[in-house]
Amino acid sequence: MAEKEKCSGELCHVAICCVENGYKISCSYEPEKTMSMRAGWVPCPAYEDKTYVEKTKDAVLKRLKEIL
Repeated sequence: MAEKEKCSGELCHVAICCVENGYKISCSYEPEKTMSMRAGWVPCPAYEDKTYVEKTKDAVLKRLKEIL
């Protein structure tokens, strides 16, 4: 599974939606800020998004445990 890749940064948003083929889990991660970003010299990059699709509620719970 290529989905095991971890996003860098702090998890800041999780959304679960019912879709045609199961459930869609969308996660947003706030990127880690460098010293120059904190000082305001360089703009902060956009949030990094990761999306998963699961077929059953049990699979959704298992994926949420992995994410959190």
